[in-house]
Amino acid sequence: MDSILSAEGPVTAVLPADLTAEGEARRFVSRVLSAWRDTLAFEDATLIASELVANVVRHAGGKPTLSITTTARGIRIECEDGNPAPPRPKLGGPEGGWGLALVERLSQRWGVQARDAGKVVWCELPLPPMSGNG
Repeated sequence: MDSILSAEGPVTAVLPADLTAEGEARRFVSRVLSAWRDTLAFEDATLIASELVANVVRHAGGKPTLSITTTARGIRIECEDGNPAPPRPKLGGPEGGWGLALVERLSQRWGVQARDAGKVVWCELPLPPMSGNG
């Protein structure tokens, strides 16, 4: 856990290939952002991480690998899996399908990159504006 205390480079967690991964993803993101003492909206970052991990477990199969790193303007969250098929956004409804729509709405930008035999779905969240008399 010492690597969490540094905002240098990505902090990564390999999560289980089952639905417990969603909760573990939320806890992981909260721990990292708390250690970094960022003023980011934890709720948005933890929700996005949970949705990205859930998509891997439900649709791509295998163990998701979740990474968080700092950028010049905020943070980048990446979720890697071993399935090369790109995610297919769906219209949300009673059966689900809200995941990528939430990622798109809550992040500044997002995308998909091929990596090894699989892919990475990533998004970037901005730092909130400075407030006060700073």
